[in-house]
Amino acid sequence: MAWFLLDFGLLAVLLRAAILAFQSLVIGGLVYVAFVQTPGGPAGDLATLRCRRGIRWAALALAVSQLLYVAVNAAILLGTLQLSFRDLVTADFFIAGTVGLVASVALILVLNPFGGAAASNRQFLFKSLPFALSLLAASIWTSHSVARMDHRLVTALLTGIHQLAVAIWVGGIPFLLVSLSLEQEASRGRSLARRFSRMAVVGVAALLAAGLGLSYFYIGSWGALSGTAYGVMVLTKSALLGGLLVLGGSNWWLVRSLENHTNAVKGPKDSADRNIPKPLLLVRRFGEAEIGVGFSIILAAASLTSQPPAIDMVQDRLTTHEIVERFRPAIPRFRSPSVDELAPATPLEEAVNSFDNSAVAWAHSHRDPDMAFSEASHHWAGLILLAIGAGAWMSRSRRFPWARYWPLGFAALSIFTFVRADPENWPLGPVSFWKSFYDPEVLEHRVFDVILLLYAIFESGVQTGRLRSRAAAYVFPLLMALGGAVLLLHNHALGNVKDELLIEMSHNSMAILAVFAGWSRWLDVRLPLRLHGEPASRIAAQIWPICLVLIGCLLLNYREA
Repeated sequence: MAWFLLDFGLLAVLLRAAILAFQSLVIGGLVYVAFVQTPGGPAGDLATLRCRRGIRWAALALAVSQLLYVAVNAAILLGTLQLSFRDLVTADFFIAGTVGLVASVALILVLNPFGGAAASNRQFLFKSLPFALSLLAASIWTSHSVARMDHRLVTALLTGIHQLAVAIWVGGIPFLLVSLSLEQEASRGRSLARRFSRMAVVGVAALLAAGLGLSYFYIGSWGALSGTAYGVMVLTKSALLGGLLVLGGSNWWLVRSLENHTNAVKGPKDSADRNIPKPLLLVRRFGEAEIGVGFSIILAAASLTSQPPAIDMVQDRLTTHEIVERFRPAIPRFRSPSVDELAPATPLEEAVNSFDNSAVAWAHSHRDPDMAFSEASHHWAGLILLAIGAGAWMSRSRRFPWARYWPLGFAALSIFTFVRADPENWPLGPVSFWKSFYDPEVLEHRVFDVILLLYAIFESGVQTGRLRSRAAAYVFPLLMALGGAVLLLHNHALGNVKDELLIEMSHNSMAILAVFAGWSRWLDVRLPLRLHGEPASRIAAQIWPICLVLIGCLLLNYREA
């Protein structure tokens, strides 16, 4: 129960992210099938059938997520507040979660994937519409809009438009890729891409308009935007959205260029991409990256639900001077106190039961050696990552054959962070290896250690040619993007709101760079060799090493005070 209490916040955000993601897939898939996908011919009928099955699987995953969300929240309330059953079932989260669960199950039953592709897609949408709207209403019911005392109707409407727009754009892309992968006729592929492009433009416009409206009601001022946790996460979302708009804008331009394009990608005879027009192939690859960045934004949006709106946080706001001072370049610290000088570890039971935060306050008053130790660890990690990024850059040149071993730096970084990240735990501290996992911060560190080790194993094999499987080349970009998305949820409990927020700014900046690094490397790997001279391929190949270098620079300038 202690571990559950400590990790409840992280688990709640992850479940909320899963609900938003699968909801986007369900609603986006329904809109796509109704307005973009057209049955006809073997490929068209098969694509329609697969899209419907995909929606059904997404609805099943959404039902499971809703069930877990209700169960987890009910367990935490029953375990801490001893609520009665009547109080529990009348709580907003329980009602909204139950409505979402029932609507998801109803969609599973309504969306018969074996009904034949010849059935009207518009009729398919109308049968599902009441349940899709119920999903949207349930999601709005657990948002900030309903909890507010003022402007409730306007903010609820803007929230619904915002989520619907995300579903139309990001949630529809996977179904477009399914259709394009099955379509052999270039003309039908162009038609699908054009129709989806028009629909996505509407979604983007609605997304931006609703987002600006919500920012007006939830943030209210420029000071709140940069000085609160909510505002910082909105800035993080905006940065990721900027990258997503670049990808989406590129696809919009490529779709326009398809009108008179007849050149196909020349590749091996057994290549599935041989007869696909070059712009259409780029649309598919950029679409894959759009999905990844888009769902990272959904994770950031889920994290926002755990933060009070910035307009309500009038105390402990960061000032511009404090932000500038913290991120002003300084000489890195490579010497740190010994482990014996650090504050003793707080017992798990005390951390859980100390609701008055007295233990945290005591630790904060004795934090100078701990901060020095943490800063030195971050600076050494930054130096290692800087070397990794430089090695990845130099490996592109034949003049530095040794640089191809740059992924081994991730193994060194994994070992280093395993030893140094949590000095109160094994092997440096008194807390045993297995007990250390009760702390959610330690759990996150251990996950990152494993991810770093996987980077080293797979990417070193790819770079040296020992792993020739194309699937092996996908491991590094996918895990890099995943690590960046998970970093959006990482936090430090320092007992000081401003210090925590400043560290969150640093972490979010690294998360953005990691997401961009992962998906630019994905494009670098996924684009055919014949396209490696194209501007898109050259740019993608240069972005991810630069991102690694910039993450190293951020770590070298990391400070906790």
